[in-house]
Amino acid sequence: MKNILKIMGFSAAGLATYLYVNKKNPKIFFKNLSDDAKESFERSKRVNDSRKSLQQNVQKLQQEIKKSTPVIEQLQKDINDFQFKISPRISMIKDRVSHLQK
Repeated sequence: MKNILKIMGFSAAGLATYLYVNKKNPKIFFKNLSDDAKESFERSKRVNDSRKSLQQNVQKLQQEIKKSTPVIEQLQKDINDFQFKISPRISMIKDRVSHLQK
């Protein structure tokens, strides 16, 4: 208990010295300190709210990705089928172009 009182005493003396040396009004100093603490609290609250919102949006995105995976796979299958079907025609077109270029 004595140590705590000593620390508080040294802290109060240090604060008084700081206020005196820097010619600061204690009332204004503590008001500014209070305002800064409130601003910091509000900023941290906004950051926390933004973090929660981001987490919710990431979860929604992951759910939508899971829903879209079968559609993407079906599209890829359709593209592969189409490429297979047009492959002979592309080959024929390339042959004709090369024949015309000769």
